[in-house]
Amino acid sequence: MAHGFGLRKLGNLAVVSTLVAGLTVGIAAGGSGAGAARDVRGFDGSTITVAALGIVSQFPGVPLGVNARVKRFNDSNELKGVKIKFSEFADDKQDPATALSEARRLVTQSQVFAIVGDTSQYNPGDYFKQQHVPYFGWDFDNTYCSPKPSTALWGFSYNGCFLAENPSFVSDTGKASYTYVSQKSGKQHPTVVIFGNDTTSGKSATKLSAIAYQGAGFKIAAMQNKLPTPPIADYTPYVQQILTGDNGKAPDAVVCALAIDCIPTWNLLKANGYQGTFISGLYSNLIVKQMAGSTATGSFVNPIENTPGMNQLKKDLDAYESGDSSKIDSGVIAAYASADMFIQALKTAAKKGKGNITPEAVQKAAATQTWQIKGLAGPTKYPQATVYTYPACFSLFASDGTTWSTAVPYSCSTKKFKPVLKGS
Repeated sequence: MAHGFGLRKLGNLAVVSTLVAGLTVGIAAGGSGAGAARDVRGFDGSTITVAALGIVSQFPGVPLGVNARVKRFNDSNELKGVKIKFSEFADDKQDPATALSEARRLVTQSQVFAIVGDTSQYNPGDYFKQQHVPYFGWDFDNTYCSPKPSTALWGFSYNGCFLAENPSFVSDTGKASYTYVSQKSGKQHPTVVIFGNDTTSGKSATKLSAIAYQGAGFKIAAMQNKLPTPPIADYTPYVQQILTGDNGKAPDAVVCALAIDCIPTWNLLKANGYQGTFISGLYSNLIVKQMAGSTATGSFVNPIENTPGMNQLKKDLDAYESGDSSKIDSGVIAAYASADMFIQALKTAAKKGKGNITPEAVQKAAATQTWQIKGLAGPTKYPQATVYTYPACFSLFASDGTTWSTAVPYSCSTKKFKPVLKGS
């Protein structure tokens, strides 16, 4: 769904499970003092090893985002006597089997404490839970989700769950889009067509988006899930369906619940004279020219804004390597935010001493934390955010072909809607 997911693909929501023999983690080896010996996977008493898992080809900025936040943690001695080491960004190649094998390698061979900077759409959630591996990242699959608020999950997203299967509520994710489109169209209830892939996850994404957009004030003209999974040879028939989606005419707005397929779809819509608002989740300077005339939602403050959180991100990026602040995109932001989220949970766990630095203690802390970087992203409140992003915090950006301006400033909504589409 369009909520600032950057260049990503929504995959099958199936969770890969496995019966793999458990590893023993976090076993106290006796003693109660601060120097007591412990056997904790990924923590040797002074260094915590973490790694990322996900779509390397689409999110090359993940290591940059994680490392920038980790460097500040290490350089400023945020947790006395403890350093963090980011070891690698493991490529899942957008394949469930590869995601599982890479996860097993990271846990059993690399002995990572946690996954930080996760952008996999095929997280082996059952395996991570079995092995007690907390993972922090971007909600690309439903392993971040539960029907009701839960403290039992091991996956935590900086903006909460978005790919819920049966959520007990839907958040107000359409607020920013409604503000912009209603003003532009002059209509109290502008029409919208929401389209996505012809997959289980695609249909779920469009339905949940429709509930949120209807709750915000839109009239849902159509939900279309006709596009096959990539590659797509010709977008023409799908674009024609969109252009006639509002009872034979073009809608006031179009929401693209896809990833890179939003680019050719938008350009073909524009070539066919579409004058309404096109909304995707594709915020990136790499495609600002291609997406000229469109808008993008983002669960973060516009990087061009001068806010404390955004300024700190830029400072941290340049501290890692001079000039890196020019490379900000949604992937970098998500990786940086997830690293900060992990660090917050780690510091909470460590309040009881270094002996409490275990994956289990970090999971427990994350499961009830409210995370935020003021002026960048959040707040995200757990455990409510296991059901759906909560509160719903978004900006809307507009591309003029050169820059992404702020069409609607970042704001949050605590509204919740029943997971039922009215009139359906």
